[in-house]
Amino acid sequence: MVNPETTHCDPADENLIIEETRIKRNVLEDMKEMGRGERPEPQEDWDLIWVLSGPPIDIAEDFKGGNTDVIFEPGDGSAKKDIARGINESRERLETGMRISKEVAARRLNKGVQYLTTEDVENFCPPVYWNATDWANNNLRERIGQGFLRKFEFPSNKVIVSSNLGIKHTGHQFEKMENGVVDGKRKVVIITDTYHLPRIKRYLNMDDCTVKKEDVILFPSEPRRVPIAKALGEIKKVPKYIKNSVLPKE
Repeated sequence: MVNPETTHCDPADENLIIEETRIKRNVLEDMKEMGRGERPEPQEDWDLIWVLSGPPIDIAEDFKGGNTDVIFEPGDGSAKKDIARGINESRERLETGMRISKEVAARRLNKGVQYLTTEDVENFCPPVYWNATDWANNNLRERIGQGFLRKFEFPSNKVIVSSNLGIKHTGHQFEKMENGVVDGKRKVVIITDTYHLPRIKRYLNMDDCTVKKEDVILFPSEPRRVPIAKALGEIKKVPKYIKNSVLPKE
């Protein structure tokens, strides 16, 4: 039988537990702040809308009409879970990106979004950048070719789909961004789900980050829900990424 009076925790282990708890608390606070805070107001100098893709599910899928035959990247466990939940984060984020792009154009022209002409959108909307898995890139290109963007009244030449770069995760999206994408851009807007934003905030603090954090606007996609399971998953993941030097502490 263990004597509790002689049992003690190694100070190094105790410090690690304290540090991990602190990081988890900070991630949770970031989620709350970004989820409940006021959205940034679109500005004229927002020159690139970078949409971070979610699990690789057919971009055209909106889970309306009870569709059960959903196209997704084979073998992707996150996509399977989201399909079961009826969630398509990639589509929601892309829709948000196109909407924000139009709002920037309206700001540049000093008119309401509803009054934008086709020429206004063509000439004044900042491009929407998409760099996802090879499967998701191919899926978006195919859907654009089929006229998917028409329902959003958004020109296909304003959506930049990256080359297939073997991207597998968020870190790759930062590491493998093609040369020249952010060059000359005053502000870059990164769009992703609220629960994902604390991790993105830390990627921006990496020494070799492609974009300068002072030139970035973090923008939560619609709807601003925070799925409990995904939020808890992020809170657990971030300390592990920091421990393995995948992310900086803050």
